[in-house]
Amino acid sequence: MHILITGASGLIGKSLIHALDKRDYRISTLSITKRSALVSTNIKTYHWSPSQGIFDGKALDGVDVIISLAGAKINQRWTKKNRKAILDSRLKGTQLIKNALKNNPNHNVTHFISASAIGLYPSDFDRIYKETETKVANSFTGEVVSAWEQKVDEISTLVQHVSKIRIGLVLAKSGGALVPLATPAPFGLGAWFGSGKQWQSWIHIQDLVQLFLFALDHPGTYNGVSPNPVTQKQLVKAISKQYKMPQWMPGIPAFVIKALMGAMANILLDSIRVSSAHAQAQGFSFDFPTLQEALQDLLPLNLKN
Repeated sequence: MHILITGASGLIGKSLIHALDKRDYRISTLSITKRSALVSTNIKTYHWSPSQGIFDGKALDGVDVIISLAGAKINQRWTKKNRKAILDSRLKGTQLIKNALKNNPNHNVTHFISASAIGLYPSDFDRIYKETETKVANSFTGEVVSAWEQKVDEISTLVQHVSKIRIGLVLAKSGGALVPLATPAPFGLGAWFGSGKQWQSWIHIQDLVQLFLFALDHPGTYNGVSPNPVTQKQLVKAISKQYKMPQWMPGIPAFVIKALMGAMANILLDSIRVSSAHAQAQGFSFDFPTLQEALQDLLPLNLKN
C-alpha cells in the first residue's frame, strides 16, 4: 500500500511515519519546504503550497491512501492574522488535494483520511459526545473544525472512502499538551485552570497513531480519545503524583486566563467529554487506556527531541 501524507513533520506526522515505515508501507509526503528530514531515505517528498495553490501532480502516482495532517497550530495567539492562517491552512490544503484528485481522473486513491478535532463539540460538563453528535460548538474552534470537515466530506465524490479522526488532547514525551502541563510539575508548581472540573479527553500519541493505522482497514469517523477522560484537576494531580511531588498550587482563576488569553482561553476552560466507544466497537484496542498507564510511559518528559 502506498500512502501520501501531509503534515508529516508535525508531532503526529513524525510518529505516524515511523510506525508506517516499520510496517514496510510505501510512503510519500507533501511538504511546503521542498525538503524532508524523516525517518527513512526511502520516503519520497513532493512540494506543495496550499497558500499558493501549488501541488506537484507526480505526488499522486501510485498512491492508494492520502492521510492529511496539515494545518497551522491552533495553540498560538488568536490574532486576526493567525485565525485566518489556522482556518485557511486546513481549508486550502484540503481543497488543493480535492483539485488534484479531480484533475487526475485516473488516480488510484481509494481512501482519504483526515485529521479533525474534538473542538467541534460544544463545551459541556455533563454530556458525553459520540461521533453522531450534530451540535457544533459556538466558538472559533467549532467554526474551524466544522468548516474543515465539510471540506473533507467533499472529497467523498472522488474516492471510495473518507475517514476523519477527531483528535483530543495528545499526550507525548516531546510535544503536544503534556509538555506545558508537566514541565512545572517536578518543581511542585503544577496548577489547573479555572475550576479544574472541565473534562479533558486525552489520548496517548501511540494510541492515536494506531487509530490512524486502524482506519486504513476500517474507514469511518472516530473520536481520537482514550476510553477514560479525566477532569483537568485530576490530570494535573496525576502528573504531580507521577513526579512524586505534592500538589499544593491552587488553580489559576478563569478570569485571569480570560484576561491574558481572550477567546483563546476556551482551549483551557472548555469541558469536552468524548466517547471512544465507536472505535472499540469496531475492534480497536488501546495500549494506554488509563491516564496512569499513559503517564507512567511518558514521564519524565524528553525535551531534547
